Amino acid sequence: MSIAASLSLCIALVLAGVALVALFERYVIRRVGVELDTYIRQLAANVSIEPDGALQLGRPLADPRFDQPLSGLYWQNVEDGAGVKLRSRSLWDHVIDLPNDEIEPGIAHHHDLAGPKGETLFLGERRVNYATEGGRRRLRITAAVDRNEILEARTEFAGDMAVSLAVLALILLASSWGQIAVGLRPLEALRRNVNAVRVGEKKSITVDGPEEIMPLVAEVNSLLEAKAKAVESAKARAANLAHALKTPLAILATDAERLRKDGRDEIADELQELAFGMRRHINRELSRARLQSLAGSPVQSTPLRNVVESLTRAFMRTPRGGALSWRLDIPADVTIGMGVEEATELFGALLENAVKWAATEVHVSAEREGVLSILVEDDGLGIPPEKLVELGQRGVRLDQKTEGAGLGLSISSDIVDAYGGQIRFGTRSPHGFQAIITLPA
Repeated sequence: MSIAASLSLCIALVLAGVALVALFERYVIRRVGVELDTYIRQLAANVSIEPDGALQLGRPLADPRFDQPLSGLYWQNVEDGAGVKLRSRSLWDHVIDLPNDEIEPGIAHHHDLAGPKGETLFLGERRVNYATEGGRRRLRITAAVDRNEILEARTEFAGDMAVSLAVLALILLASSWGQIAVGLRPLEALRRNVNAVRVGEKKSITVDGPEEIMPLVAEVNSLLEAKAKAVESAKARAANLAHALKTPLAILATDAERLRKDGRDEIADELQELAFGMRRHINRELSRARLQSLAGSPVQSTPLRNVVESLTRAFMRTPRGGALSWRLDIPADVTIGMGVEEATELFGALLENAVKWAATEVHVSAEREGVLSILVEDDGLGIPPEKLVELGQRGVRLDQKTEGAGLGLSISSDIVDAYGGQIRFGTRSPHGFQAIITLPA
């Protein structure tokens, strides 16, 4: 259950608790009012008028608090024009000061007044007429209770209610969490299947869930199938293109050599440049098709030092590479999250570029601090800062005199992008060129 839903549930329970406490207080007040009316009726029934006109209470009320001084439960009888005639012992020497309001005989009246200790009393009163030989006598019979007793009852009820609502909230939250966990279990299975497809462990989603999510599974599988067919089609077209142009390119290269032997160097150079450009585009399309097929392939882990050392040994067997000093600062436990083929192509292109331009040294280092950072640098002349932005673009060669297709750094950039990383080109201090690769850990 979300935080918002949990908060809404708690607020609803708090409001319900407040409403229940208010209802309980109203109930207690009504109940106390009924008890006070009962006391008043008992007092009215037990009051007698003596021959000398004095008032007497024939039988005391049963509640012992009426006999305990300042107990919080009181009664008194007031005669119109004569003042207080009778009162409970609990009032001691105090008198409840009643307001001068007119009360209809026989009708109960309730209100709050100040008590003998300054407390607030909840008071019930009734006017009763008594017929005597000397005429009618009017008594105002009153019973009162300390309102703090009502407040204490409300407080105790609120405390018990708070505990009960807290337990209820925990039960509801646990039940909701369990219901959501059980209800979303098929979606969790679907998520695991989607992740398995993403990392290449599966080709499609295979989940046995509720019929409500099966249309979604079918649509996703259709999308995956269409994507796989599109990738295979692209790879097939690229391969067909490469095979179809292999023979014409070989013929062009042969014709260029024949023309050069005949002394027609200008035409030979044009044919050779044309064949070179066609081969460059073919290699580019083949590389793009292969990189597209990486999506959905199983995630692999390749020891980086093994790949770089293997490439270093190969370059050291070349005249140019054998004349350079090679320095590798790669921990043995560092791995790169791609296959051996992709890693070899990536660093083969970078090291080939370094060998081509280095003066005396090629340096490769790697470190893992949250992400994997790899540095490939040489001590050559370097590249002017204004030219760095052109590197990595397909077919761009900053030195037309040096042999190459202008695709090495571009393909390296594509490989790094395919694995969610970044590659930056810069200038080594004091001079030279460097490529900095950052890949997810």
